[in-house]
Amino acid sequence: MSKVDSVKAYIVDQIDQKNILRGQRLPSCREISKILAVNKITVNKAFQMLESEHVVYVIPRGGYYLVDRPNEETISRKVTDFRGVTPEKRLIPFQAFSHAMNKAIELYKERLFCYEDAKGLLALRKTLADFFMKDGIYTDAENIMVTHGAQQAIHLIFNHLSMQNGAKILVEVPTYSLPLRIAEKLNIEVVGIERKCTGIDMMELERVFRDEQITAFYMIPRHHNPTGFTLTEKDKKTICQLANQYNVLIIEDDYLADLGSKATYLPFHYYDTDKKSVYIRSFSKTFMPGLRLGAAVLPNYLMTKISELKYLSDLNTAQLPQAALDIFIKSGMYARHVAKIRAVNASKLRKAHDVSQSQCPSEIKMFIPSQGIFIWCELPKDYDFNALLERLSSKDIIISDSSDYYHELLSPETRYGMSNNIRLCISSLSEDELANGLATFFSVFRSMTAQSEAIK
Repeated sequence: MSKVDSVKAYIVDQIDQKNILRGQRLPSCREISKILAVNKITVNKAFQMLESEHVVYVIPRGGYYLVDRPNEETISRKVTDFRGVTPEKRLIPFQAFSHAMNKAIELYKERLFCYEDAKGLLALRKTLADFFMKDGIYTDAENIMVTHGAQQAIHLIFNHLSMQNGAKILVEVPTYSLPLRIAEKLNIEVVGIERKCTGIDMMELERVFRDEQITAFYMIPRHHNPTGFTLTEKDKKTICQLANQYNVLIIEDDYLADLGSKATYLPFHYYDTDKKSVYIRSFSKTFMPGLRLGAAVLPNYLMTKISELKYLSDLNTAQLPQAALDIFIKSGMYARHVAKIRAVNASKLRKAHDVSQSQCPSEIKMFIPSQGIFIWCELPKDYDFNALLERLSSKDIIISDSSDYYHELLSPETRYGMSNNIRLCISSLSEDELANGLATFFSVFRSMTAQSEAIK
């Protein structure tokens, strides 16, 4: 441990011991330097580190003061949160993207601050058309709409569907919770079909398409949220054939496409030779969540209608981040960033697999993909899930149940045993945090199981 870290640890310990209270002035550099026998420059560097972490704040010529209690607690407790989908801060390319933003202002100048086509900046749409081609998405700029993240694209399409009498949307069970909430707000009827690790029952899918008069099928073929499962090429081809046969609009949410998959993977859109489906892409989960940029590839018959809804919603997506993303992709910086994210996540998932192989209780079924950000856990159906949540929370391990992914809009018979499934997200955790968190999860589960057996 460096001298600066030692000084920082001493100050944190003083805070933990309640020797320094919120709002109270910290001992001066001179006082701490005498106590720890270090020079004042070292102490000042420790103060600056704590200030950057929002533990203390400085008053010019007045010294350093401890901030409010929430920040005080964060330095003494390290919480492992398996819910967050935001990438680790160290992986977000702030500096590189700042350079792209500055370059965009230099190139586009005042154009960035004028109203633009509701479909988005033409330069970016042309770049995306080329960029998507490597993934089997063959389209042109006129069929691409830039949106405020994948969320807006989903909302615009659902909004369009809600204007049709008797519109009915099929979703996978479980599925991403946001489309379920959007459908509820728009009073769209929702039907569910089970999504397993082995895929979708195609006979059941055809029955639902035929008997339920489905208007659209919202699906996440790869890196499925919440399970992390990926459909086979055979399944996608079959779904495409059935959708064409029963005139069902496929809404393909490929929000984690940039995290990669097998070299042979092709999106559903590739198999849709009639180009009647919708393809949605996001740049949030793998890049910068706050950027809120996504894109939708729309068939000709939908583009005009969705463009009108987009215009009524927000006129257009902000031009500056679009221009910066265009430069970021063209320069190759985005490809390098994504390669780094893929490598980090693949390493995390290998670590998770190793920990699970050696420590996972036999009662838990773990589904750990080789790529992506989600791990899916299935617990025994009679397990006291709420008690597990509470016990893990007491050990600073935060997980959530899967109830949001099985919406109440679905009838009981289409929820498919929703209880006691867990989605663990690896995005915001370091490899060590992930390994330690899983080990604690398994240990707590094993301990609670033993206690339950003893009571019986």
